[in-house]
Amino acid sequence: MGWLLLLLSCVSLTENLEHLVSPAPPVVIEVITLGEPYQKAKWKDNPTIRICKTAEVPTYRVAQAMRYWEGVGYEFDGLRTDPFSTCMHPRIGEILITLPESGFGDTHMASTRIYTHPERGDIVKAKIHVLPKNARKDRVIEHEIGHAMGWSHYRKKFHIMHPSWHLGGYDHSGIRR
Repeated sequence: MGWLLLLLSCVSLTENLEHLVSPAPPVVIEVITLGEPYQKAKWKDNPTIRICKTAEVPTYRVAQAMRYWEGVGYEFDGLRTDPFSTCMHPRIGEILITLPESGFGDTHMASTRIYTHPERGDIVKAKIHVLPKNARKDRVIEHEIGHAMGWSHYRKKFHIMHPSWHLGGYDHSGIRR
C-alpha cells in the first residue's frame, strides 16, 4: 500500500510540474562553411593510377572517379592494374590503390597518404588504402583521389571532400583546376 501511495504522489507531482514549466521550442542551428577548400600540395606532373589486383577494387569504379576529377579540370597519365601480390609501395609519379595495412580500423572507409618532395613540396606519390566493400560505394574512390590530389577535408554539406560519407556528395565548389 505504501508503494502505491508513493507512486501516486510522484505522478501528481509530475503533473503539477508540467503546468509550471513549459518545454522550450527546438533550437535550429544552421551551419555555414566559411572559407574555401584547402589544397596542401599539388602534383608537378600528371599522376598515373595503379590498382593492386589483390585490393579487388573494380577498374570501372576507378575510371569513374578519374572522369569525375577530369571533369573538374585535373589530368591523369593513365590507369593500370598490377597483377602482382607484391604491389604495396607507390612509385614516383603514381597514385597506388591497395588494401589497408594492419591497424586499419573499422571507423574509416579508406585512407590516403601523400608523399611530397622534401625541397619543392609538390606531391611525388600517393597511396590509397581501401577495403573492396568500400571501394564499390558511391564517392569513396572520388573522395580518396581528392586527398591524393592534395585536398583536405572540407565541411560543406554535399561536398566531395566532406569528411563524413553520409553528408558528402558530388559538389566540387572551390576545387576546380
